Amino acid sequence: MLQPNYEPFSSVSFQHKQRTSPYPMAKDDDRQSHFPMFKDPLPASSSQPPPVFHAPPTSSLGFLPSLKRKRRRWCPRRYGFIALSVIVLLLLAYRHTVAVYYAFLRIKLNQTLLESGYLPCGIVRKDPMLYVLDGHQVQLVWEMNCDMNDMQIAWRPLTTSTPAGNSSNDPWTWTKASPIQLAPHHVLYRAILDLNEKTATRYRYHIYSANNIDKPVRQYDFTWRQHDRSQPLRFAAIADNQFGLRNFLRILSHVPGYRPDYLIHAGDAVQQYPSLQQWQTDFVAPLTYHGLGQHAPMIYAHGNHDHDPTFAYHYTRSSHGQPWHAFSMADGAIRFIVLDSNLDWQQQDEWLNRELSSDACQQAAFRVVVVHIPPFLEYWDPKAWFEGKESEWGRFVRERYVPLFEQHGVDLVISGHQHNYERGQHNGIMYAIIGGAGGDIDVERVQDFGMYDAHHLDFHFVLLDLLPLPNNEHHQADGSDNDHQPWELVWRAFDKHGKMIDTHRQRSRSRPSYFPLENMHNPEDNQVGAVSPDVIQDVTLMDLDDSEAALNDDAK
Repeated sequence: MLQPNYEPFSSVSFQHKQRTSPYPMAKDDDRQSHFPMFKDPLPASSSQPPPVFHAPPTSSLGFLPSLKRKRRRWCPRRYGFIALSVIVLLLLAYRHTVAVYYAFLRIKLNQTLLESGYLPCGIVRKDPMLYVLDGHQVQLVWEMNCDMNDMQIAWRPLTTSTPAGNSSNDPWTWTKASPIQLAPHHVLYRAILDLNEKTATRYRYHIYSANNIDKPVRQYDFTWRQHDRSQPLRFAAIADNQFGLRNFLRILSHVPGYRPDYLIHAGDAVQQYPSLQQWQTDFVAPLTYHGLGQHAPMIYAHGNHDHDPTFAYHYTRSSHGQPWHAFSMADGAIRFIVLDSNLDWQQQDEWLNRELSSDACQQAAFRVVVVHIPPFLEYWDPKAWFEGKESEWGRFVRERYVPLFEQHGVDLVISGHQHNYERGQHNGIMYAIIGGAGGDIDVERVQDFGMYDAHHLDFHFVLLDLLPLPNNEHHQADGSDNDHQPWELVWRAFDKHGKMIDTHRQRSRSRPSYFPLENMHNPEDNQVGAVSPDVIQDVTLMDLDDSEAALNDDAK
């Protein structure tokens, strides 16, 4: 008799038989996932539609699975990383160009805001610039955007034992500067600082407003090596930046790294002297941006574009009725003679003859002349040179001053005017043309003197180092000995990328013999200038057009 739970023999193995109701499956039995069709015994009556099974997508080849869904997950991140890497590499590769354009836009924006009058009163429009007056004085020049009444200037020496960031025990010297209203939002201030402390090699100066003498408007340190013969002296020399702001910024970007003690500018800082805007954007602002004009006093020789017929010279060294001057550095080791090639005057001839024969000049290890128009100019615009008679500009420098240079033993003549670089020797004197700080480069030759050994038809700047030598390392060029301390003058020229393109070393020589020259000048020429006011071209070129200037002929 059959038992109640008896199951008849079956051909299906027991382990493959479906369980019956007496053996229900537990809820947590994972084997339930093996029987999805039994989860919903009545799919037609359920509110949820039955599951739909899709075949995996395939690629266009038909037999490869598609990666489209995977690209959506990782491609944006990868492309973003690649784009960021490319941007970083481009910024590193063109960092100098980016820095130049950043400075350019910053200077232009600052000029626009200052000129609009939207900024409050009391803003420094042109940061203070230092100009060498003589061996014991510098002139401080700055500009505010409004009349601040009388402003106070305080300065004192920083001794060699005093760090630049600490205070010195020397008392402050105070003076006042009165405002000079040049135009709306252009108020000029000037002050002369007497630097008579022989042991000091650095000075600090503060500028205060009359209403607040507790907090300075500006404060800077600068080098003054009038009496120090123990350390090298470095000068950075430029000329003819004029309207080329971007190239000027590129040139100046290389200079601060060399830490010059002084700056030399051989003229034509702007294209149009009366333009207050050009003095802001094309000269003071670039020097301020790179921290040069406030820390390194400038030796300035006026050119034909920055010549002031009234001799007021608001933004450069004031002439005080005498635009030519001379002074010594390094306790008399080097003597600078700054001439004005705009003035074909007998007074300058007579002064130059006296200066070159003076003890201060004759006893110097090196005698350096800075004059804008070079005695031996070779590159210029042919039409202006031959038809415009611009070849007559500065002819007196070659015909009357060069004989004086040769007879009194001048060592170096630095000039600008010609917008490229040349250096060469003529009768024992080195002549250098450095007019490549920004203005359009001169590439057409109008004369060939056959004296220049180095040429560079591109933008550039120069470093001039005065080095003291031990006595046992010095030998005079003429074979004689000199009782004075020997010195060496090292000349290096660099292109706009900071690469050295020329170098020259010259050692001091014995004192030359002196033969006085007779008067070779007609007194009737006293009031005749090489470049009269009506000759100065009121033109600004390229993309830096002055909105106040009328564009005339294309001139230097």
